[in-house]
Amino acid sequence: MDVIQEFHPGLKDALTPERRSDEHNLIEETARSFVERDVLPRMEALESGDVAVLKALYRKAGELGLIGVDLPEAYGGLELDPLSSLLVSETLGETAGFGVSINIHSGVALHPILYFGDEAQRAAYLPQLAAGEVIASYALTEPDAGSDALHGKTSARRDEACGCYVLSGQKQWISNARVAGVYVVFAQLANRGMTAFVVDRDRPGVSVGKEEHKVGIHASPTASLILDDVEVPESALLGAPGHGHRIALSVLNLARHKMALYALGQTRRAIRIAAAYAKERRQFGVPIASFGMIREKLGYMAARYFVARSAAYRTAGELAPGKKRALDLALRPDLEAEEKVRGVASALSSCIAACSLNKVLATEVQAFVIDEAVQIHGGYGYMEDYEIARMYRDARITRIFEGTNEINRLAAVRDLLSSRAREASACSLSDPSSPAASPSLAAHLPAGRLRSTLEGAEQALRAMKTGFDAVVEAALAREGARLADQQALVRRLADANMWLYALESALVRLALAADARGPARDLGAELAAVAWADAVRHGFTPLLEAARHVGVKLDGLDYPDEIGQLQAIAEYVLDRVR
Repeated sequence: MDVIQEFHPGLKDALTPERRSDEHNLIEETARSFVERDVLPRMEALESGDVAVLKALYRKAGELGLIGVDLPEAYGGLELDPLSSLLVSETLGETAGFGVSINIHSGVALHPILYFGDEAQRAAYLPQLAAGEVIASYALTEPDAGSDALHGKTSARRDEACGCYVLSGQKQWISNARVAGVYVVFAQLANRGMTAFVVDRDRPGVSVGKEEHKVGIHASPTASLILDDVEVPESALLGAPGHGHRIALSVLNLARHKMALYALGQTRRAIRIAAAYAKERRQFGVPIASFGMIREKLGYMAARYFVARSAAYRTAGELAPGKKRALDLALRPDLEAEEKVRGVASALSSCIAACSLNKVLATEVQAFVIDEAVQIHGGYGYMEDYEIARMYRDARITRIFEGTNEINRLAAVRDLLSSRAREASACSLSDPSSPAASPSLAAHLPAGRLRSTLEGAEQALRAMKTGFDAVVEAALAREGARLADQQALVRRLADANMWLYALESALVRLALAADARGPARDLGAELAAVAWADAVRHGFTPLLEAARHVGVKLDGLDYPDEIGQLQAIAEYVLDRVR
């Protein structure tokens, strides 16, 4: 791999699913065994709201170390590397509503305490959360504050007489509300602004509304949290007064990336289910897997999963230094509370655009793949007796969770514009060390189809990047500071930026996987070709629309024939599904 260093110094650090050891395989197999032996057989009980089953599964996940994979050992975790955490999160994502519940618990509900709590709070709560003995919930959304969650009306006031804070208000659509033993609550503290608190379930005045009647994710409890003059001690305050917005936004940044992993788990399972069904279902005397259009569907499903997964794993590697820096700051006893919150929040917010666009890409690929899986099942896909029908219901929420995909597109472009105004962020495509700005990812590969396809895809990537920069500059010149408010234009820029990052991530992964096992090696040329075509179709086309709007002339981009490539990908998928 030394030759790779010659053309891209940062490439050796790119995180990909292939960069795994026997230990990674073991932790993934542990998670898979839990999913298939413990969770999926109990889905009917979970969907019916059986709290005892849900809590028992949390405890089993805790015993196996699946909740605290990357949590420090001092707080009951395993303190494993980012790749281990990715493999576990994606695998747990296959458990539908249960995956949503445990994703919330181990992410947005646990992270505020880990990163912004003091040592007493970490010691009191984290071991119980890691063990699955107590379930946690994150209470931000309110009836009149959804996407605009930072302007909620839940209030907090300081009661000097009793030396406590008094919380009042209602939180809506709170995951785990009915089963949680502890809530991270955000409230407007008088004269200070949004502030975060850790609230125990058994506090007088805490109550939970009726279970919401949702379209899907029935295995994830959802209800309102009602706070009626709830007194909490001073020790319940998280971080610093008036800094709750920093805690909420930085934790949501991580949550968006974690939601991408959940969606990828669902996507992978849908591909496996659809391929298995296509091999079994016979029409006109033959398995439907032999039909060209069914095979094309499977080819696109697998290829888009590959691209979205490449982007999500790459971002995890880019997030890792910021998360480490944040934890180092969080554990320092010498910092003042406000200084610590600012520093930790800044460190956790290093990849805003990448996290937002990962969430958008992964959830939209999830929607596409599950919809196609239903289509492959035909009428049976619409029957509740088939798992794919439940997956279809469950999938819709992910484009709304953790900020709608519209809000995330806006956030990504705002971060991009902000980074251009100062210096490139850790995950920016404007970074000169980016593979798009380097010579060739394929330079170290032997002559052949993979190398020639990668070289063609790289040329398209560079042309897209050049065009993107030209359109952004023209848009800024035309709109100035108002650009971020031009939502129709921003949407097209976000899609172009998303596919730039995704294509680049896929090409990096393919270039690194020449000696690995799996589809990245076996289908390198095929996956590169379809990723290239998809990037032009879904990324460059919106960019052309934006270019016309701001008066920039861009030449069209060609891409290779996909038909044969998709058939080869489908054959590979079908051959490996039993």
